[in-house]
Amino acid sequence: MKLLPGSLLWRTFAVLVAALVTSQAAALLLFDHYITQPRIAQATRHFVSHLKTVSAAMQSMDPTAEKAFIARIAEQEGIRIDPSRAEEQMHPVTDRPTLALFRERIRESFGSGADVYVRDGDTSDAQARPRVLWVRLPAGERQFWVAFPRARVERDPFAATVVWIGAGLGIAILATLGILFRLNRPLGELARAAAQLGRGTHPQPVTEAGPSEIRGLARAFNQMATDLRKLERERATFLAGVSHDLRTPLARMRLDVEMLEGKVATQVQHGMVDDINDMSAIIDQFIDFTRSEAAEPLEAVNLSELARASADRATRSGVQVSCELAELPPLTLRPLAMQRLVDNLLVNAARHAGGAVLLRTTFEGGHVMLAVLDRGPGIPAELVERLKQPFTRRDESRCGSSGAGLGLAIADRVAVLHGGRLDLLERAGGGLEARLTLEANAA
Repeated sequence: MKLLPGSLLWRTFAVLVAALVTSQAAALLLFDHYITQPRIAQATRHFVSHLKTVSAAMQSMDPTAEKAFIARIAEQEGIRIDPSRAEEQMHPVTDRPTLALFRERIRESFGSGADVYVRDGDTSDAQARPRVLWVRLPAGERQFWVAFPRARVERDPFAATVVWIGAGLGIAILATLGILFRLNRPLGELARAAAQLGRGTHPQPVTEAGPSEIRGLARAFNQMATDLRKLERERATFLAGVSHDLRTPLARMRLDVEMLEGKVATQVQHGMVDDINDMSAIIDQFIDFTRSEAAEPLEAVNLSELARASADRATRSGVQVSCELAELPPLTLRPLAMQRLVDNLLVNAARHAGGAVLLRTTFEGGHVMLAVLDRGPGIPAELVERLKQPFTRRDESRCGSSGAGLGLAIADRVAVLHGGRLDLLERAGGGLEARLTLEANAA
């Protein structure tokens, strides 16, 4: 199970939030130890001293002055003083750290029997925190019950803690989003451009914005894309030039061979013609390989109709092709490039396998598939990816046929350009299945 999310945004967010929560927890502990607890202890001492003053004052007052004093205390400080009554139903309050400190101070001032109480009925819920606390206050020979707000000796830090943590998280989220927006936007643009470049298209230069490292990465990518385009143009120019220059001597050689009629054995003459045809086919593959399919505009294409046209051309050239074509939804494709893919797969099957070739199209689960199936010796699984590379052949496994080793490379390049996949699979019963898989909304 992955503990961290995959994206930079959420990973950075998780790290920042974890760091913030840890720092907030440490800050709260330090704040409680060095500020909150000393302040509570000081407030408790002051309040106990105040109660001692009240107790001393009550001892020296006559009933009239006492009554006025009690009224004034209640009005100004919210402290209620009642005569001690035996019938009062009181019980000691639950021991808590702050109340334990207050109880200790009370006992230091008024004796070991002093305690902090709550009165039955102050709260209907036994688990709730009563808002009023009581202390039995001696005043000479008399005793009084003193009621006061719990906040005088114990503060509830929950609300402040929630606000503190909430504010910190809010600030962290806004800061994280602001930082990652500046990072993710150029990185996302760079990722999209890299994906386009990987499919064989030429992306627009990415914007060189953001932090210096991101700008440097974008600058390096733009330079790499420019260099790749330049290298591709130079390669295409070279191959096109060589192919063009070979056409003329090949044409002269074919004419010379035709003029050898009757001067050499017929079998030798036919072998020479076949060799010249093979060289012409290799030159045609060179020219196909130098073409940039990405420059062709996209169109709505019925792949089954395109496959039917390719099968007809292959049949006219002597290839035995049978078709099983399904009804397919229109796809947004480059028709000439896709036609080149199907033609190369048919020629490859006819050249290396011989016999009948089956051309099939299907539509399953949102995917369109085109397959060319033969009954040849097939391709070992460990060599599939290598044989998709340009100028790679394995004649010994495919009947020793000639070729430049570009047919599968061109087909694979066209498949990737359309966001698809070319698989070379073992056919049931023997042979090879070259299968093109495209998304139903392929572009």
